[in-house]
Amino acid sequence: MRTNGKCDMRPILIQEHERLNVGQDSRFDNLHLVRWDKPMDYEPWGYYASYVIGAEWIDENEALVVTTKRGMEEIDFLAMFMTCFSSNLSADAFSQIYTIDSDAPVIYAPSLKGIISPLIVLHFLAVVSRIKSLKKGYVHYSGNLKKVKGRINVIRNERTNMAIKRFDRVFCEYDEYTVDIPENKLIKKALLFCKQILRTVIEHHKDGSKVKQMLLKSLLIFERVSEDVQVREVTQIKAHKLFNEYSEAVRLAKLILRRYDFSISKTSTEDDNILPFTLDMSLLYEHYVYGLLHDAYGDKVLYQVKGRTGYPDFLYKSHNFKAILDTKYIPKYVESYLLDNYVVRQLSGYSRDLPILQKLGYNEIDEESPLPDVPCIIIYPKERDEITNPFSENKLQDLCRTPVRRLMRFYKICIPLPVVAANL
Repeated sequence: MRTNGKCDMRPILIQEHERLNVGQDSRFDNLHLVRWDKPMDYEPWGYYASYVIGAEWIDENEALVVTTKRGMEEIDFLAMFMTCFSSNLSADAFSQIYTIDSDAPVIYAPSLKGIISPLIVLHFLAVVSRIKSLKKGYVHYSGNLKKVKGRINVIRNERTNMAIKRFDRVFCEYDEYTVDIPENKLIKKALLFCKQILRTVIEHHKDGSKVKQMLLKSLLIFERVSEDVQVREVTQIKAHKLFNEYSEAVRLAKLILRRYDFSISKTSTEDDNILPFTLDMSLLYEHYVYGLLHDAYGDKVLYQVKGRTGYPDFLYKSHNFKAILDTKYIPKYVESYLLDNYVVRQLSGYSRDLPILQKLGYNEIDEESPLPDVPCIIIYPKERDEITNPFSENKLQDLCRTPVRRLMRFYKICIPLPVVAANL
């Protein structure tokens, strides 16, 4: 049962792709973590987890927790998040990967407690780091001054100064155009919370110095901003093309402050209760691979180009080599002969898609032109392997060493997930 915003019962616990040991039950029909399915012909109908991990309330008294698939229990999520934010994708794109229900009671899930804080904090820091100049606005002040500023508050001045014959002061009210506006104060306050949170999260992590550098740069930008603010002071942020990161920064700042009940003293400890959340591992892997590709090849890699048949994850375009790449969060592809037919059809469609081919530089082709020779590359993870980025040390064409058996110009490249043990 839920008590004081917490659950005093252990949740149902399964891993990715596992089936819940329950019959059909309407309580499970609207959950994000499982769905009623029959993945394979030889498997029974049931509620199966897919590629989404997290914690979710089933009803008022019971919760469900889904963890990473077998063999991937040691994923280094901090390293994955850092790599994701090294690309040029917008903050809105990353926010599609996860959801957090900050208003719901927490769920007991010790196996997931190391994911939420790094996820929110690094997302927030990545958004704030893209703020190049601070918004300004008029802030109303009042005070007992030596010189008149704005207008004199006659009643307050009578009570504060004239009544005691203090003629060297005058109580004034005035507006000042400043960066010390509520939105900036809220972001500054959340940055200081992040500083406390990161002391435990990144202390021994190999990417710790990078995260600290992101935080210090952001704090420097907000150096002239105070932290004296209440969340209720910041309501709706008006959109502005010069400050398009502000809405997301404020949303994440509020989430961080709610996560720790607005008490900075609570940031030093992480208990086993977490806010309900979902994290799409397939989409996270896609963003992670894009971060690696972007680091290695820069603007030679295009993300999610719209075609006639869909959106391939990546296009690679250089003077000497062009390719279509798609990530599949499916470790079974480690076997060279394994490739689902729908994946073959999907990439084959992309390789015949005129808008996609034109984006790759084949500008003169039409429906009657000979088919260009465009390689199709599947990128997939491998379980429990050391983290490497083969893109950084090789040309993409040199990595096409593993052809898919009995398919022309189909290749596979394994990009392992980073694991915690590899960083210790």
